[in-house]
Amino acid sequence: MLARAGAARLIGTGLVGRMPQGMTSLATLLLVRQATGSYAAAGAAVGASALAGATCGPLLGRLVDRVGRRLVVGPAAVLQACAFVALALAARAHLGAAVLVACAALVGASVPPIAPVVRALFGELYQQHEVRETAYAIEAISQETIWIVGPLAATLAVTLVSAEFAVAMLAAVVLAGSLLFMTSPLLGLGDQHGLLGHQGGSALASVDLRWLLIPVSLMGVALGSVEVGIPSLALHEHSRAATGFLLALWSLGSMLGGITYSRARSGAPLGSRYAALLALNCVSIVPLTIAGSLGVAAFASLIAGLAIAPALSCMNSLVGHVVISGSEHEAFGWTLSGLVAGVAGGSALAGVLITPVGVHAPFGLALAAAGLAAVGALRFRGRFGTEAGAIA
Repeated sequence: MLARAGAARLIGTGLVGRMPQGMTSLATLLLVRQATGSYAAAGAAVGASALAGATCGPLLGRLVDRVGRRLVVGPAAVLQACAFVALALAARAHLGAAVLVACAALVGASVPPIAPVVRALFGELYQQHEVRETAYAIEAISQETIWIVGPLAATLAVTLVSAEFAVAMLAAVVLAGSLLFMTSPLLGLGDQHGLLGHQGGSALASVDLRWLLIPVSLMGVALGSVEVGIPSLALHEHSRAATGFLLALWSLGSMLGGITYSRARSGAPLGSRYAALLALNCVSIVPLTIAGSLGVAAFASLIAGLAIAPALSCMNSLVGHVVISGSEHEAFGWTLSGLVAGVAGGSALAGVLITPVGVHAPFGLALAAAGLAAVGALRFRGRFGTEAGAIA
């Protein structure tokens, strides 16, 4: 997979360009919690950011399909940098929860569509199914560095300087990272071969893509709940510094699971693997529901991540089967948005549940959502060894 000229650079610069995504949720959560003193407001801000991203993601993906990659990634990065600065200034000026939530929503709405670009490019670079699936597995594993380095960097910036500084710093990170990503020569591949600028229909014309959004969104609810629950557990144990460490362990577990999956992938149909991995994700969340100390939480966080990267790798491979030609960026935008929309709902609901129910409430919500995701994925059981998706 890496023998393809420019592939390693594409993945590497794509990771740098997406690094703010690993820092934004935690930095926003801590900033709004500090500015308002409310878990509910903090969860609403994180959820609003994710929901805005879910709404605008497919639109940005469709725009990429029509005008080209660089013409969308660059302006989006500039807009998001401005949104980060506005969020930091609003918190510093104590403008209230409503303004903070609105600024967080603007941050989410302007996420540069780097992930859909990378995943769509894999479909153009690798025609052989096995190599393409390996590419998606490697991408899922490598992107976990975002969720390991990002929370640690955000926690360090908040602890050593301030939450306002951490958010403002993200403006510089998104500009520099996106600019570096745009230097990859492979970004012009579609333009050179006339694959962009089509006038086709929506990616949602695929029946299977529409159905896939159900388990994808439910998995997002589980991820969003855990993402709020882990920092809340650390704060409950009077250790704000442990938030980044626990989130990093969660991502490390995902990376280890992804490595294991890529090395020992079975010959079972892709749909069966996807359903099984979502069921495993449900089981892996159970230890978090009983974690009563930071030591137990550390172990439980590592276990909870084991099935995430494998499930995401399978999801991206499924998109490659069901996508309509010419709408690749939009299709990956929809699945990413479905995931992010689930994160939005999970984050917001988890934040609301903590005060009346308890610090373990987000993990109970995550467990229920992960179980429903596994049930929804049964639609694809036994499918997609080689066949393409159904089209309405």
